[in-house]
Amino acid sequence: MSLTVWKKYHLSALPFLSALFLILSFPPWDRGYLAWICLLPLFLYCRKQASYRRSFWGGFSTGIIFFLYLYAYMALSVNFVLPRYMGMIVVLTAALYSAFFYGIFSLLLSFFLRGTRTLVSFLAIPSTWALLEYLRSLGFLGHTGGFLGYSQSSYTLPLQSISFYGYWGLPFLMVLFQVIIFFSWWNQREGNRVSGRRAMIFSLLIFLTMLGSGIYFPSLFPVKEQDRAVRIALVQGNIPQENILDPSMSTEIFRKYLELSRKADALYAPLDLIVWPETIFSTTVARNYPAAEKEIAALAEESGASILYGAMYEDKIRGKTFNSILLHESSRPLQEKQRSDKVRLVPFAEYFPFPEILNRLWNLDISLGTYTAGVDIQTFNMNNFEFGGIVCFESYFSCPALHIARKGGEHLFVLSNDAWFLESSGLEQHARVAAIRALETGLGVTQVANTGHTVSFDYAGREVLSLPPLAEGVALLETRLPQRQTLYRLWGDYFLYFSLAIFVAAFIRKRIRNRT
Repeated sequence: MSLTVWKKYHLSALPFLSALFLILSFPPWDRGYLAWICLLPLFLYCRKQASYRRSFWGGFSTGIIFFLYLYAYMALSVNFVLPRYMGMIVVLTAALYSAFFYGIFSLLLSFFLRGTRTLVSFLAIPSTWALLEYLRSLGFLGHTGGFLGYSQSSYTLPLQSISFYGYWGLPFLMVLFQVIIFFSWWNQREGNRVSGRRAMIFSLLIFLTMLGSGIYFPSLFPVKEQDRAVRIALVQGNIPQENILDPSMSTEIFRKYLELSRKADALYAPLDLIVWPETIFSTTVARNYPAAEKEIAALAEESGASILYGAMYEDKIRGKTFNSILLHESSRPLQEKQRSDKVRLVPFAEYFPFPEILNRLWNLDISLGTYTAGVDIQTFNMNNFEFGGIVCFESYFSCPALHIARKGGEHLFVLSNDAWFLESSGLEQHARVAAIRALETGLGVTQVANTGHTVSFDYAGREVLSLPPLAEGVALLETRLPQRQTLYRLWGDYFLYFSLAIFVAAFIRKRIRNRT
C-alpha cells in the first residue's frame, strides 16, 4: 500500500475516532473526561480537508455513529406498540437529524480553521457548537440527548458553571479547551511557534477566567431554605411496561402503588407528601376501578399526606386528553385537585402526525397520538410549600423547569415511566439530566420513576438520594428545600446571544478577509 493511500485511510478514520470518544463519554461507559478531547480528531480531519463537502461528511459520520449508538434505546420503547421496523426507522430518523448538525459544525469548523488565526475565530468555534446544540433542541424532532455537556453529569466541579452561564456555557468551555489544545499542537507540529500565539494566549486566559468564574461565583449566591423539613415519600413500583400496556392489569398496578404508599407511611410517618410516577392513574383505571379516586382520598386521609401523581386527565367538555400531574391535598375535598399538563410531548409516542391513518394502518389496540399538549406549566401549592412538576421527556429541556423556578417553585419533581427503556443506557441518560436542571434553576430536582431510576439532586447538582433501577422500593426525602438564585434563572439563555454575536462577527470578518 502506498504512503498516499495509507494517509488517506488514516485521515478517514479520524471522524470515527471522535465518535468512539463520544460514545465512551456517556453511559454506560461514563468516561466523561474523554468529552474534553473527543473533537480533536475531527478538528484534524477538517484542518487537512481542502473540501467543505468532505468536512461536512466527516462531521456527519461522527454524528451518525454516535447517535445511532446513543439513541438505540428508543427502538425498545417504540417496539412495545409498533412493528420492529418502525423502531429502527425512529432511531435512524432521530440519528440522521442530530448528525446533520454535526455535519454543519464541521463545515463551519473548516471555514474558521482556514487563514489567519485570530481570537474571534478561536471563540467562533465553541460559539458555533453552542448555537447548533440549541438549534438541535428545537422542532418536532428536537431532542437534547447526547448534548456534549451531559457527559459531565458525574463531575460536580465543572457542572457549577451551568448555574452561572446556563447549560450553554459548559459545552462552550469544553470546545474552547479543545481549540486551544489543537492549535497549540498544530503550531508545534508545523514548527510555527509565532502564528496565532497572541490569540491562543488570550483564548487560554478567557477559558481560565470563564471556568474559574463559573465554579466560584455561584457559591456567592445565598442559600435559602424552609424553617422546617418537608417529609416526602417517593414510590417506585417497578412495573414492567408490558403490564402497563395491558388494560386488564391497570387495577392491579394502581393497587400496587396504594400498597407501597401505605408501606412508606408505616416506615416514615409522619409524611407531608407522597409522590407517584407518571400516569399511574390512567383512563383505564378510571373505567375499570371507579373507586380509584376515593382510594387516593382515603390514602391521603389515613397518612395525613398529600398525594402527587401522574394521570391521564380527560377534559370531557373539550374532548381532549392530557398527560398531567395532579395534587390531591389531604386537607381538601376530592374534587379540588391542582393540575399541571405536560407541554412538551414525545414525538412518535404521545404525538404522531396523522394518528388516525397510522392507527388504521397498524390496527393497534392502543391509540397513537392520544395526548394534547398543555398550554402552560403550573406550580402546586401545599401548606405554603410551592413546587413544580414536569413529566418524563420534558426534563430534557430547560424551559419547563425554568418557568417553574421563575413562578416561585421551591422544588421540582420529574414524574416518569422509564420502563419503556428496559435495561438500556436510556435509564441513566434520563436520570442524569435532572442534575442539569437543578444547576440551571438553583432548585432541588427529584425524579420519581416507575422504574428507571428514582433519584434526587440538590441545587448544586449533588445526588442526595437514589433508588436502584429495575427494583421496587420506597424512599424518604427529608428536605428543608434549600435553593439558591442563579444567573440562568435571572437572565435565561443570555449566553446564546453572546455566542451569536461572536459567530456573526467572526463570520463577517472571515468573509471580508477572503475577498481582499
